[in-house]
Amino acid sequence: MLLSGFNQEIYEKGLREEGWEAGIEEGRENGIKEGDLRAIRNMLDLGLSEEQISQKYSKELVEQVLQETTKI
Repeated sequence: MLLSGFNQEIYEKGLREEGWEAGIEEGRENGIKEGDLRAIRNMLDLGLSEEQISQKYSKELVEQVLQETTKI
């Protein structure tokens, strides 16, 4: 696509903004997941069962934490 200098600049700025917004959203999602994993680890440390924790968090997250703790 051939754009004039000004239009090219606007196009590139739009791409940068989209990338920036996507990066922020990805970081936010990763932060939420990491917080959930930390909470599950704490619940397990306090003696809650997998079934009890699965009432609040997905079984996949609980199993991920259990697998991580058995590797250590």
